[in-house]
Amino acid sequence: MADMLFSTCRPPVSLHGAVRELWLLDDDGSLHAGLPKPFVEIVVSLSGVHWWRASLGSQEHCYSEGWVTPIQRGPRHARSVGRRRLIGARLQPWAAVALFGALPAGNGTPPPHLSWFIGGEAVRLRSRLICANDDADCFAKFAQWLEQQAPLGDVAKAVHGGPVIETRALGLARKLHTSPRTLRRRFAAEAGISPKRWLMLQRIDAVLRDQALLEPCEPLAAIAHQHGYADQAHFSREVSRLTGATPGQLRKRPRGGPPHLLPGE
Repeated sequence: MADMLFSTCRPPVSLHGAVRELWLLDDDGSLHAGLPKPFVEIVVSLSGVHWWRASLGSQEHCYSEGWVTPIQRGPRHARSVGRRRLIGARLQPWAAVALFGALPAGNGTPPPHLSWFIGGEAVRLRSRLICANDDADCFAKFAQWLEQQAPLGDVAKAVHGGPVIETRALGLARKLHTSPRTLRRRFAAEAGISPKRWLMLQRIDAVLRDQALLEPCEPLAAIAHQHGYADQAHFSREVSRLTGATPGQLRKRPRGGPPHLLPGE
């Protein structure tokens, strides 16, 4: 994707455990596929008119201010009229549920507008971000707004230690000192997703962020082993099923670009 700028920012310490990261994207608005990730995203438009669709042949839906993207079950497609400049925050699913309540399933339903959750505050937030002096100031203003959302702070305080590193639901249940049945029930209520699927998306997230995947000479078998897949075939099947793309296609993503974005053909 030509002429693309992408940067990320760590959230304030007060939000660790609730917010994974903040990001800024500035590009020409070309069609791309947004790949599934284990986070709910608050996205605010700083410029451009944005068109979203569940698949290349489905109806497009227009967004001009901001939206909330639930955890998606598959790749979704977007383009913009005019230069696309977006800022987003990636929330842990339980933090998003605490902030917004139950979210729609990411099964192809258009993402809800941010104003559906926070009313006129969505317009005020966008205005403050557009008026930022530079990217650093934009990040700071967005982080400040997030810190003002009490449910996010409450979730962050309730999360002890760093993220749980685990690849199986049974192992996750043991680390959290609970039963698999209780874990499934809590995830359904607090995160809106099964622990098994969340862990699968966590692993895909790690793969997409791995710079080795962009190295043509790096064996896929080695990458599969590094991320806990049984073998290269298992790796390729799961990547293709969740992202709609083969590992070879994912290798064509631009360096320095968003890990969860696949440029259109």
